[in-house]
Amino acid sequence: MRSRLPVVALLVGFCLACGVIGSAQSATTSLRGTAYDPNGAVVSGASIMLTNPATGFTRNVKTDGQGVYQFLDLPPATYELTVSSPGFATVKETGLQLLVSSPGTVNIKLQVAGAAVTVEVAGSAPLVNTVNASLGHAFDSVQIADLPFEGRDPTGILSLQPGVAFTGNSQHISSASDSRSGAVNGARSDQTNVILDGVDNNDQTLGTAFQGALRVPLDSLEEFKVTTANADADAGRSSGGQVSLVTKSGTNKIHGGTYIYNRSGIGEANDWFSEQAQVAAGLSNRPPHLVRNTFGAFVGGPIIKDRLFFFADYEGGRLRQNLQATRIVPSDTLRIGSISYPCTQDPTCPSSGVNTLTAADLATMDPNCTSLGTCPNGPGANPAVMAIFQKYPHPNTDSVGDGLNYRGFTFSSPLPQKLDVYVAKLDYNLTSNGNHRLFVRGVLDSDRTALSSDPSSITGDGGSQFAGDPANRTSVDTSKGLSVGYTATVSGTLINDFRFGYVRQALVTLGQQSQHFVHFRGMDDPTAETPTTNVHVPVKNWVDDITKVKGSHTLQFGVNLRQIDNIHQSNSTSFFTAFTNAFWLAGSCIAGCGTSLDPAAFARPAVDGSFSTSYDFPMTALAGLVTEVGSNYNLNKSLTPLPEGAPVP
Repeated sequence: MRSRLPVVALLVGFCLACGVIGSAQSATTSLRGTAYDPNGAVVSGASIMLTNPATGFTRNVKTDGQGVYQFLDLPPATYELTVSSPGFATVKETGLQLLVSSPGTVNIKLQVAGAAVTVEVAGSAPLVNTVNASLGHAFDSVQIADLPFEGRDPTGILSLQPGVAFTGNSQHISSASDSRSGAVNGARSDQTNVILDGVDNNDQTLGTAFQGALRVPLDSLEEFKVTTANADADAGRSSGGQVSLVTKSGTNKIHGGTYIYNRSGIGEANDWFSEQAQVAAGLSNRPPHLVRNTFGAFVGGPIIKDRLFFFADYEGGRLRQNLQATRIVPSDTLRIGSISYPCTQDPTCPSSGVNTLTAADLATMDPNCTSLGTCPNGPGANPAVMAIFQKYPHPNTDSVGDGLNYRGFTFSSPLPQKLDVYVAKLDYNLTSNGNHRLFVRGVLDSDRTALSSDPSSITGDGGSQFAGDPANRTSVDTSKGLSVGYTATVSGTLINDFRFGYVRQALVTLGQQSQHFVHFRGMDDPTAETPTTNVHVPVKNWVDDITKVKGSHTLQFGVNLRQIDNIHQSNSTSFFTAFTNAFWLAGSCIAGCGTSLDPAAFARPAVDGSFSTSYDFPMTALAGLVTEVGSNYNLNKSLTPLPEGAPVP
């Protein structure tokens, strides 16, 4: 059984302008300008050559009747621009950096020369986008290398722009199930569009603002840009920010590097609750464990000079930290079959204000329970329950629970994280000048993280159920992606850019549930009973952009086609369940109802009304009263029941 959501997004941008406009592909860039003579008159017919010595890329155009030239659909890189015209000195400008989705403008002023003279302009001049009204900022590889990144996550820089609100660094505001981790100019976070090398890289499951389906390391990024406002029709599919990331390519020189970052646990403060529990138990004051290691290596270079290049990157992350987890466990009194409760409103209450009923007392308060079938284990405290209670650790805190029967156990739980990501890319100039070029890029993520939250626990804390247990919930990400691009410069006035992307999000949340289970209402289970969920979201994306220059007009149109299949399965409803739920008893109560196990009905001090629920829940658990049973029957398409435990699509 497969949930198929064929989502087809057809974006056709048809733009006409009296001048020229920017690039038609959001993973590329463009350059335009005008050639002038010393008197400010335009120079028509001048030869303009744009080259990238690192890859052998070369493209030639001539200025038109208005002295205007333009280069469209350029791969982001650092270029050299050479301008020549009869009677004028040749002008050569080097270090011309063109950033992704940021159209550049360079106007050239030619000087009269009677002989062969070349005027060289060195340095990287900042280029201002005068082509369209889009707002945003592009970050190149130098900025990526120089700026600090917490955890080497580019999200930290993507969010440092006007109009961008980012809350993903706060666990109190955002979580794994909440995509509201950021917004651009007030748009919903799931309206941000993330592309990698010109194809879809959106997280289809959560729609997070600055996180794609594929995680790529910083050292594999050539540059990235967030367009925060006024994006063109070619920029994306949504109304929010447009995030464009471009991976590095190899060049004619071998380049690479290795790195390692380490954060140790030296000098860290202890969690307050952990310290109190350790001091009360006579243990040393030791803070939770936290060690972070990030390491990697990258290399790129030529396979065939000026024609075929490679780039490869690996990054690993190891996080060893502890989470202060708190569970609700039976008190030492409840573990031996006794139960305590406040009785201050009863004149027969002990001077302490608390009365305790022993296991022998409970047996006499259960007169309708016999060993002839109604209570096969006898009246009072249930021996089977007592055996389970002994598996719990002894309580060490009253930060949770009622302080008498249900108490807390807090401990430092391991929360390990293992991250690995691999990136490989090949670039091939089909022609010697690079006017026809092809690239293939692959990304493989392999992440495994113990989750810090668990909705099935009373406190919501994740980590292990108790010390020494495996993690209650573990997230495993094995997403992978492949992208292919082919750019054909048919002529100086006709360019076609085709991209195909395949991204397969593979997200698994591993739980511990393997059988049906009886839950004690109001208390954590002795072992974790968390479901397992599998999410596979394959996305195919076809993008084709055509740019045609006709005189002083530039015509751009394209198509963007996405097919998204959303495939989920889970065993969250695959098992039978049961609860010791006092609310499902006759009268929905014990204390104050005059029934079995009600102290007031057997000449014992009455339970204070404010504590009645805190008495009923542990009493129902202690007596082993399984009052609520849920049976789940899942059917396949032929209406045949699935066996218990089988995942449900």
